[in-house]
Amino acid sequence: MDAEKMRAFFREQRKKVQNLGLALKDVRVIDLGAVVAAPYAATVLGDFGAEVIKIEPREVPDAIRFWSVVEEKYQPYWLVNSRNKLPMTLNLKHPQGQKILRQLVEKSDVLLENMRPGTLDRLGFSTPELRKINPRLVIGRISGYGQTGPYSAKPGFGTLAEAMSGFTFLNAHPGQPPTNPPLPLADMVAGLHLALGVMIALFDQKGGSQEGQEIDISLYEPLFSLFGSEFLHYSLTGIIPQPMGNEALFTAPRNSFRTLDGKWVALSASAQAPFERMMDLVGHGELKTKPGFRNNNERIQKESREVLNKVIGEWIGARPLEEVLKECEKAGVTIGPVYNMEEISRDPHVQERGSIRSIPDPASGRTFPLPVSPIRLKRAPSEIRFPGLPMGAGNDYVLQDLLGYGPEEIAKMKAEKVI
Repeated sequence: MDAEKMRAFFREQRKKVQNLGLALKDVRVIDLGAVVAAPYAATVLGDFGAEVIKIEPREVPDAIRFWSVVEEKYQPYWLVNSRNKLPMTLNLKHPQGQKILRQLVEKSDVLLENMRPGTLDRLGFSTPELRKINPRLVIGRISGYGQTGPYSAKPGFGTLAEAMSGFTFLNAHPGQPPTNPPLPLADMVAGLHLALGVMIALFDQKGGSQEGQEIDISLYEPLFSLFGSEFLHYSLTGIIPQPMGNEALFTAPRNSFRTLDGKWVALSASAQAPFERMMDLVGHGELKTKPGFRNNNERIQKESREVLNKVIGEWIGARPLEEVLKECEKAGVTIGPVYNMEEISRDPHVQERGSIRSIPDPASGRTFPLPVSPIRLKRAPSEIRFPGLPMGAGNDYVLQDLLGYGPEEIAKMKAEKVI
């Protein structure tokens, strides 16, 4: 799609956002982030109508474009995580590139970045400088270890943050090595927290505050905060929580079990009523009143867990998946199938609820199935309008429609490697 068609496309998209009445239709976000963390926050905001200008260095495409490329041209991670964004290339080391960023800051509500602390300052965009340009600007920062503290200058990645947070240690089976998650978990959790921080800051302004805000989020703290109960338990007892595989430190029974036909189910029946129904179903109703099983605090002991895993595992292992699910549903036992990606796509509930939507791509002319935003607002819903687009696809729209540059000026910028 040529530049003029892309400009027309983006104009049409802004009209669509306004007509749909999306909640953030009047918010403009500058996404200076790279890979996942800060960009994911921008993605969340974009789903609800924010105009997100995704800036990439002219010579260095965002690394996420190269993750698991399909057929040498389709970029799944980019297509999903850069949806609803206007991709713009900009050389921030060039004076004209810096001028353009200043103009965008002046016209924007939010700036997001996940550079190493101090990097943006060295480019001439310290917090005081940004405040001079736009006193109401909300500045959201994600870094490996936060903007303060002895580790703040260290480079940080999600894998390191997951390890530091305690997640990797606990995410393993007993006696097995610590296990990394299969997705950029720390980045995404940090991104969600940053999006929440931005919304709080914007709400504060709506309440009458005329000041901007600076949000400081590390990669490790959001995940660590989710382990607050485990940390307090350790602080009170001195007992270091250990890996438990598919079980949980604080509830039982909770585990994954294999069915007769080689499928897997996930069971969580620690609440008293589901536990008692499960025991009746598997033919061990006597355990409901036996010491060691009468309540959750008794059931989480090692010996009790072993008995429960055995009797439940034997019952499930003697039956095919469909029978297990049918019998458990009839008995009111909380259990569900363990899905792979193909099985998710075929599930009738997922299909009827619209958890996946086919999104047209103006660049390639095809459609891509994308998971919808899980945040469902009745009156002002989210909307995935288009997937991630090619580098620089938004250059002409941003420069001409938003900043007022003419075609000759843009041609000169290209010749001088500004864009």
